[in-house]
Amino acid sequence: MNRILVPIDFTKVSDAAYHYAFHLSIALKAEITVIHVINGGFSTVDASFMDTMDIVYESANQKLADFINEFAEKTGNVDLDSMVKREVRFGVPGFTIADFANDQKFDYVVAGMRDNHNVIERVLGTTSTIITKMASCPVILIHENTNWIAPKKIIFTLDNSADFDESISKFIRFNSEFKASTDFIHIRQDEEVNLQHTKDAVIKEIFESEVPDFSFEIKTIYGGDIVQSIVDYSIFEKADMLVMVHRKRSLLDSFFNRSLCIKTAEGFHLPIMVLEENLIRKL
Repeated sequence: MNRILVPIDFTKVSDAAYHYAFHLSIALKAEITVIHVINGGFSTVDASFMDTMDIVYESANQKLADFINEFAEKTGNVDLDSMVKREVRFGVPGFTIADFANDQKFDYVVAGMRDNHNVIERVLGTTSTIITKMASCPVILIHENTNWIAPKKIIFTLDNSADFDESISKFIRFNSEFKASTDFIHIRQDEEVNLQHTKDAVIKEIFESEVPDFSFEIKTIYGGDIVQSIVDYSIFEKADMLVMVHRKRSLLDSFFNRSLCIKTAEGFHLPIMVLEENLIRKL
């Protein structure tokens, strides 16, 4: 069974993420775990330290239960609390969630994303961007104004220098449930670039195990601004989801250089699935 992890911070952003994840779990026949990370400090010299930790933990756990039940009442889905697993952790949210997702080998993380960021977030990244950079499984970024739509049209962006073979395998597994028509697109700024080897690699990967059960095209489009070109193409084609491959970088470099995935996700209300380049799980 597929397993989906949903970070919850009790804001409109996490409401949208949970709403999307709930419908996705039905489509994928997946199990949902919601996680809330308590980001705070406690003094270990305080005699009531452990009692304080227990109280804060129980309060957060109850708040998660209330969150699930309120959603159940709004949607008419009874007894959701017994079906959805809850997890409360102490730590730095982005890092703690990514570590938990990797350790527990989740299949997907569905995380909310907003537009406005403070100075610290712009430098180090929001919780969702840190998860995207560190999680080994596919991460689906959901804007607070994104509604659930079962994908029928998907745009998968290609980078002619990325190792995307295993990422495509993960995407094929995901799309086997929806059979959404897919455009594999490459944005070219230089007309002299030869993309034939990339096209060959995509075709080889798609047909490596079996004939895919969804229609697809491999296209090259031209644009000076890559992010804007991706957004414009997705809107023009009325896409329901955008899939991007996150390029590997050193940890320090990744925090001080926003990836193309993150730049595209900011302010874009389409669900964006981010796949890690050459996605390999740790055993």
